[in-house]
Amino acid sequence: MAHYTHEIRVTWGDCDPARIVYTARIPGFALDAIDGFWEDLLGGGAGFFANEIDRGFGTPFVHLDLDFRAPLTPRHRLICTVDVLRLGETSITFRVTGSQDGVLCWEGTFVCVFTKPPEIAKAAPPAEVRAAVEAVLGRG
Repeated sequence: MAHYTHEIRVTWGDCDPARIVYTARIPGFALDAIDGFWEDLLGGGAGFFANEIDRGFGTPFVHLDLDFRAPLTPRHRLICTVDVLRLGETSITFRVTGSQDGVLCWEGTFVCVFTKPPEIAKAAPPAEVRAAVEAVLGRG
């Protein structure tokens, strides 16, 4: 899996009076896409919630960086792509892009730290998670 693709239906309720998506919705769309990446990678409904509750690890965000390229509207589906840029000892870095109708609307970098619930202290990812991510990175 070179990258994961996630489709989102942008609605009127996501928009401001200028008829473009509220800026604050865009990080949420990226998080939805990363949630889908985890579910696709690990299977069994293993998004953020299942990872935390069922698999015993969390991945809270410690850094977000977004660049806006073009307006985002409800006219077309939002196609998000998720790529893993880096897997560290206790962190993972994603690149997420959002495009509509072939036009890049935004791109960003999202860094998460692995934790072991219920503490919010960094930890190494579980071995099976590390192996799955390394396979995506072409190291497995």
